[in-house]
Amino acid sequence: MRVVQVCPYAMDRPGGVQRHVRDLAAWLESEGHAYRILAPPSPGKPAKQQGNLVELGWSRTLKMHGTGFEVSWVPARQRAAWARELRAWGAELVHLHTPWTPLLAWQMWRALGLPAVATVHATLPKAGATGPIDRYIRWAARRILRDMRVVVVPSPSPLPLLQALLPGLEAKVLPPAIDLAGFRDAAADRVPGDGLRLACLGRLEPRKGIDVLLRAWPQIAEAVPEARLTVAGAGPMRDEVLASTSNRLTFLDQPDDAAVRALLAETDLLLAPAPYGESFGLVLVEAMSAGALPVAAANPGYGSVLTGPGAALLVPPGDAAALADRVIELARAPQRTAELRAWAAAEAARVDIAGTGPKLLDLYQSVLGRKPESS
Repeated sequence: MRVVQVCPYAMDRPGGVQRHVRDLAAWLESEGHAYRILAPPSPGKPAKQQGNLVELGWSRTLKMHGTGFEVSWVPARQRAAWARELRAWGAELVHLHTPWTPLLAWQMWRALGLPAVATVHATLPKAGATGPIDRYIRWAARRILRDMRVVVVPSPSPLPLLQALLPGLEAKVLPPAIDLAGFRDAAADRVPGDGLRLACLGRLEPRKGIDVLLRAWPQIAEAVPEARLTVAGAGPMRDEVLASTSNRLTFLDQPDDAAVRALLAETDLLLAPAPYGESFGLVLVEAMSAGALPVAAANPGYGSVLTGPGAALLVPPGDAAALADRVIELARAPQRTAELRAWAAAEAARVDIAGTGPKLLDLYQSVLGRKPESS
């Protein structure tokens, strides 16, 4: 099979969608299938082709609802040329990721004219959001998703908004196709450390709850004198994080994948206080695979990961005191923490690409009218 994946975000910056695209592409290739990835270049950089990754057009950064993302555009001549190139290559199916993000996914889907699958990685703006970008996203989502052969969501959390937008939509719930082997390998090399080791990974912005984390840390630091916190990432709250650094709070600037795995393998508790906007909890699953136990805000996406015993690791979104209290409680209950860590490792295994990849491939086969390979 020859699959074109279309990512709306630059592939050279960290992100859960990019990881999903990259890991799925590698798995497809390992199974004997071919792929191409279409994505915009990073803002301010020229588009380039590198192996199976094709950057198209240009992009700019847009900020909305406390976060930033790329808005991209592919000129008509380039769209037509790459559509011809990909059809000549033998492209059979297009997999769009969060396709309403302006505008590359929409443009290349229309130019290719091939059967398409969409994965909804982010929640849609609520009906009450009236900004021009909010209205555009809802319009584009309705226009694009109604023409998809299959719509995939990583958890049930986006379904209410999707079904309100498109009544009768039957989306498939399938966790992201992520290769967790590297995180499990890191866990195998895990060495017990002194004190309580905490970490927070991701974009440094209010949407990821960095303000909540910085309010919670003094309470944790006072109650647990042996606690150490590492904050890793990049974003608009970088200065606030740097202003809080000390011998017990350290900052790691934009770690690469290997550094992330190493950090998680040295971490006891991963703090993930994002108050909203999460349709899954990829960072939670990565931490669980590496042996770190997440303490997370109870947004719908994170709640879809931390179920059953894992619900004990959820705290009210935006509540710094509750986050601190839960960390302190776990620090004082090593037996309970060990039990939850064992549950977390087993729970994370079900999300690995070894299980989700074949299910996604079966969806591709069904869209193309072929017999699923796993049957």
